[in-house]
Amino acid sequence: MNVKKVSDPIRKYLKSAGRRRKALYVAGLAVILLAGGWYWYDQSQKAYVPPDFFEARNRAGEVSVRILQLTDASVQTLRLISTADEKGNYKRGLDLVLEEVDRNEAARAEAIKLSEELKNMAINLGAIRPEKAAQIGLQATTSGLELVQHLINYNNYTQELLGVLQTRLKSNGSPETRQRIEQIILRMNQEAEAVNELNDRYKEEMREFDQLTS
Repeated sequence: MNVKKVSDPIRKYLKSAGRRRKALYVAGLAVILLAGGWYWYDQSQKAYVPPDFFEARNRAGEVSVRILQLTDASVQTLRLISTADEKGNYKRGLDLVLEEVDRNEAARAEAIKLSEELKNMAINLGAIRPEKAAQIGLQATTSGLELVQHLINYNNYTQELLGVLQTRLKSNGSPETRQRIEQIILRMNQEAEAVNELNDRYKEEMREFDQLTS
């Protein structure tokens, strides 16, 4: 049995995440954080954004900070699990998996909170002037909600990966889990790519929104 080979898919995933600026963890969430911090508005006859929109946007930024902290910690834990697996330290690996299950659930809960704040932003779009800004705002919130769905999908796959890793570690490195681990990581990468694409779209739409209402 080649334990190192079985841990390779996780290591490759972690390396690819780094090349994508930590994929979901940084590129995916920094956009929302950026959106919440530096926005200003002018309540004039030509441009108006209701305070409730700003408040929801700022809360979304706060939630994104918490998600970033949780998911960044998850990357580190996956690396430790991979190392424990490679060294045959299965008890240590199991302890880390159990720890990560709780963290992943917390990240999922925060993602749901983020979706609620994006919905609150959408509810206030009707009061935004000019009308073109409201249309762009609708596109941005739609992109943000799609992003959250892919984030939740990603967390679901992470949960599934943790389950397979738990089975592997309990069986002292069962080689049958290798193919399943590779399949799950492939889907995780697909979700991360979708999040990155939606981030780029969201960022561009919010910049246009700010230009129209500043």
